[in-house]
Amino acid sequence: MAFLGEIIEEAIIRLDGRDEIYGIANITIPDVEHKTETITGMGVIEHEKVIATAFNAMSTTIKFTNRNKGISLPHDNINLTATAAITGVNKDTHEYEQQKAVYSFKGKKKKTSGGDLGKAVKNETEIEIALTYYKEEIDGVIVHEIDVYNRKAIINGIDFYENIRKVLS
Repeated sequence: MAFLGEIIEEAIIRLDGRDEIYGIANITIPDVEHKTETITGMGVIEHEKVIATAFNAMSTTIKFTNRNKGISLPHDNINLTATAAITGVNKDTHEYEQQKAVYSFKGKKKKTSGGDLGKAVKNETEIEIALTYYKEEIDGVIVHEIDVYNRKAIINGIDFYENIRKVLS
């Protein structure tokens, strides 16, 4: 099926897989960026070596529509799950369809912004979370799964640690 995703129709964000968090405007999807090392030397043209199993630090930001007493998140371990309905078009049939996207985030609260205070303004408070785990799954297919403590790095179905685990065993 050739699916052309058009819009996120709706989403729910839950804390610890149970409690829905209300008042969220949006949550950012983290950048998955490999670390690089510059290689240079005699007889070698300088270039960057992409390290498949090493990543730059990841974070996500939750933006709330306005300030309220329910926007606090724990300071220690945060475990969030975002489930979204992506609406798009089946390019073969031209019919609208939905795909389910599930995002899992684990980490610690890094920053809480105060937002703005003024007459007739939205106070869009933001909470930034330093991530130690991130997983993106669309219609049952793992797009990304990065676990910094458990040597897990899956990108587009490829397990980048598979060969390293064989070498180390």
